[in-house]
Parts: sequence; structure tokens; C-alpha cells
Amino acid sequence: MDRLSEPALWAMIEIELAAWKRAGQAPWMWWRDDDARVPTRALDRLLALSAEHQAPVALAIIPDVDLTALAARISGYALVTPIQHGCDHLDRNRGGGVSSEFGADAPVAEIAATINAAWLRLTAAVGQAAPIYAPPWNVITPNVVAALAQTPLHTVSLYGGSAIDLGPLIGLNTHIDIMRWRPGRFRGGPEILLRLWRQLRARRKRRAWSEPVGLLTHHKNLDPEAWAFLGRFLERAGRPGSSLRWRAATALLPAAAPGS
Repeated sequence: MDRLSEPALWAMIEIELAAWKRAGQAPWMWWRDDDARVPTRALDRLLALSAEHQAPVALAIIPDVDLTALAARISGYALVTPIQHGCDHLDRNRGGGVSSEFGADAPVAEIAATINAAWLRLTAAVGQAAPIYAPPWNVITPNVVAALAQTPLHTVSLYGGSAIDLGPLIGLNTHIDIMRWRPGRFRGGPEILLRLWRQLRARRKRRAWSEPVGLLTHHKNLDPEAWAFLGRFLERAGRPGSSLRWRAATALLPAAAPGS
């Protein structure tokens, strides 16, 4: 199945969407893009795609620099929702393994103070931001979960979820990253579409109709092939008559569930 072409996989997706329609349902999709700090040509290209295809995007911003220029650049884009992407995107995990802004033994009160200060910097620059915390590297530890309960950020966005209990926090996760990492490179259209088909099929089988499918991009890392695919994907997913329904992150929060 991994060797199928993009047209063949879109045909499979359309068959799956028809099954959703017979059940009286239509899947929700949302889009998160990471690592924004300052205006760039790549960000301009992302904003143009969002506007062209009327696809809302949650822009995950790292609030460790002067965000004045970035705030001015995105202010005219109603489809862009700022969210918090950690605090400074620095790896402090001294124990090796996965990267993380906070070590597993960092005090909860210290983490909460750092996250709150970063949130204040973000909201002071962009005005209203969605109370969603997307930790760098999509890594969260129990002490960060506990700290977030002491902040306005009660929604966590990861990639594919976490084995860690999020407790009362809401999960709004992404599931389809168009990049591979270490090193960063385009994942390839067929593999991305196959992942989408599997996500849709799994939700239908579980009757999890309101569980959104999250698309993840990193505008600074996209190569020409990735940009070309993203344009094709947004055009196909957003064309008139498509059963895929794009939603802003804020519109999905009531439909999300603790830890989902």
C-alpha cells in the first residue's frame, strides 16, 4: 500500500469520505505550523496559502524575542490563530534521550512561572492568542502538565498524543507531519495521504466523529517539494464539495477531550 500513487490514495480517501457521508458525518481537520518568531519569506508563503485556500492555521509562536514585527505581519490574517510554542525552544533535558525545554525534575512552580511569563510576552505582542500550549519537540513531562494547571493554558497540542496522563488538560493533537526529522526532509505525498486515510478510517471505525485530524507543518523547513505538495493538498482538501471540513483551533476546543 505504501507504493500507491497520490491519485490512487486520493481515490481511497474519497471512498472513505463517502463512508463518513453515509453515516451522516464529515471529518474535521485543523492545521498547526510551528516555530514562528519573526517575519520571513517562508512565513509569507504560508500565510498566502492559508488565505488562498481559506484554511485556518494555528501559528505556534516561540515568545523569546521581540514579536512586534511578527505581530504586525499576521495582524491582517483572520485565519491565523497565534498559540504558544513553549518558552524559548532550548533543550534543557540533561538526561539524554528526547529534547525538552524542561527537565523531568524541574520544579513545578518554576516551570509555571516561566510559562506564564512567556504567555504574557506573547499576548502583549499579538493581542488575543488561543490558550493552547504546543511544547517544542512535542514532548511533555508530568511536571509540565502540573505546571500548566497554574497557567491560562489548559489545552496541550502534541504530535500523535502522549502516554503521559494529561489530567484535566485538554488535548488537541496533530497527527500528520509532512516532514521527517533528523535530518529534516519532506515525508513524501503518498505516505502523507496514506496517513490521512488511516486516521479517517480509524475514527470512523471507533465512531469518533468529532475527533479532529491535525496537520503539522514547519514553514522554515519546507523544501520546494514540500511546498508544492502542501499547495496541492490544501487545494484538494478545500475544493467545493469536499467532505473535509477545516476548523480553526479555537473552534475545536469544545469538541476536544481531556488527553485526546
